[in-house]
Amino acid sequence: RYKQRIRAGECSPIHSARFLLPKIMIISLDDPQLKEKMMRADSCYWAEQNKIRLLGGSVFSLDGCEYMSDIMRDDARHIVVMKGAQARITTLFMLRAIHALIHRIHPQGTIYYFPNKTAVENFSKTRFGPLITDNPCIRRHLKDTNSVNIKQVGETFLRLLGARATFDIQGKKDSTSVRSEPADEVVRDERDLFNDDMADMTFDRLMGSDFKLEVDLGTPTIPDVGIDKVFGESDQKFRMIKCHSCNGYTCIVDDFPNSVKYERDNIHDRYEPYFACINCGKKIFVVNGEYVAKFPDKYNPEYPNEGISGYHVSHFITPKCDLKLVMDKYEKALADTSLMGSFYNKFLGFAYIPIEDRLRQQDIFNCCGDDLMKSSSILGTAMGADIMKTNRIIIAEKKGNEKAKIIYMARVSGFDALYDLCIKFNVKSGVVCLRPYEESFRKFQAKMAKKNVKIFGSEYRDKQRNLLKTDEEGGVYSVSRTEMMDKSHSWIMSGKLELPRKCEEVKTFAKEVCNTAKVLETNERTGDRIYRYRPVGDKVEHYRHTLNYLMLALLNLYDYDISFVPVLAGAETEYDVLRWGL
Repeated sequence: RYKQRIRAGECSPIHSARFLLPKIMIISLDDPQLKEKMMRADSCYWAEQNKIRLLGGSVFSLDGCEYMSDIMRDDARHIVVMKGAQARITTLFMLRAIHALIHRIHPQGTIYYFPNKTAVENFSKTRFGPLITDNPCIRRHLKDTNSVNIKQVGETFLRLLGARATFDIQGKKDSTSVRSEPADEVVRDERDLFNDDMADMTFDRLMGSDFKLEVDLGTPTIPDVGIDKVFGESDQKFRMIKCHSCNGYTCIVDDFPNSVKYERDNIHDRYEPYFACINCGKKIFVVNGEYVAKFPDKYNPEYPNEGISGYHVSHFITPKCDLKLVMDKYEKALADTSLMGSFYNKFLGFAYIPIEDRLRQQDIFNCCGDDLMKSSSILGTAMGADIMKTNRIIIAEKKGNEKAKIIYMARVSGFDALYDLCIKFNVKSGVVCLRPYEESFRKFQAKMAKKNVKIFGSEYRDKQRNLLKTDEEGGVYSVSRTEMMDKSHSWIMSGKLELPRKCEEVKTFAKEVCNTAKVLETNERTGDRIYRYRPVGDKVEHYRHTLNYLMLALLNLYDYDISFVPVLAGAETEYDVLRWGL
């Protein structure tokens, strides 16, 4: 197969030799020329033959790290590895890059991106420095550049750069560190810590390359972000462990915790965990694993320049996995659910977010009623609108007992369309995002005032202590973003919001409302920790903000109360006409 591709010019003999290596190894490698060719063609073989010394004094070997072979020899243009903690993947790709530079496979060099400059300095001193010092086969090719982040290997360069944004251009992050130099390969390590604008910009360094190789690495954090999002676009190869008792296969992480059982250790009088076949329950061993793609249609190794080749590496298949310790951590996470996210990320290598920190689309669909959207309304209604190139608008009627019914939602263009809808649906109160088109908003606000319709602009304030501050004279609400997002989350989960019957626009609404998640962020400079809502998925969350604005608009429609004060036992529960209206 690979010989045919070589003859057709679809791939190079060097890369194809990686796949032919097991057959070639049958031939005696006493021939120095053949050995040299194999070392040039295969970074794994090169590292093993040179007995590359790693951090801690260990020597590079595939024994116990069988999963590394497939990844290191992958011929794909774009590789993604979603991993648990201490999987040795950073070391793997660093060796692969050094091998390519020594043998001038990538003449324009490699740029290895870290999230920030501090990570670059730490890696250069604690990982890359010892790698050079302990390995003469690398050191003799390295030329002194007197630089922490630029290493000349032979005639080409390995650059270690931080990808942190240094300034903002029209709302998008930018940095000279990702604009400066060309390369044949870029590696983005700890992808979840990258700003997406920065990550996308790193590809620009490859525009002049014949290879255009991309690698994304990292331990996942939350779903649909960073490494989890990129991995989801790949063929998603998982390590399948073969059982020699029944010849069945088990994916330890997918089947966890059922893939772990206990046996009695009579010597120490205790129970010890072991990996078990999901089919017959017999003991299985990670050394008997192989990678199998869940979605083979997304990447075909016959065409390495198309699609993304994805690998999942859990802590379970690494050589230093202490299964008893891992299961102890799991028991603690079951007892204290705040630890579950860390367990999923570090040990399983999966993204995780608690159900209370992100809405699911089914939560939205559960709010759908039986009625179609209305085309007009004779009742007074409230309107929320998020102004972008394509605006989102939601119109709702108020119901008693803190309830509301959305009767219309749409994507429209321009303030004229908003005006027409406000008239058509008898809008009495509206809230519209103040920016980025403040001048146009002010004209719309004045125009609606002539119709005796109260329209407020809204702006988020991250550091505001109170939920809401009102500037009556300026017609502006200042809102705590995190608290407002919490309120709209609770509103949906409370069952007090009714949506129209499920349709295509409601599906779009559900998708965008769910494209944000609550995460705990740490300020690297001050150490302060704060909860924020972070865009996820395709990051289009306009309908979520529109829903927030609708809640504010309902404030001025019969004194709607967004504080959701619960009715206590024995309290007055009669319907209040003055408070809620007829």
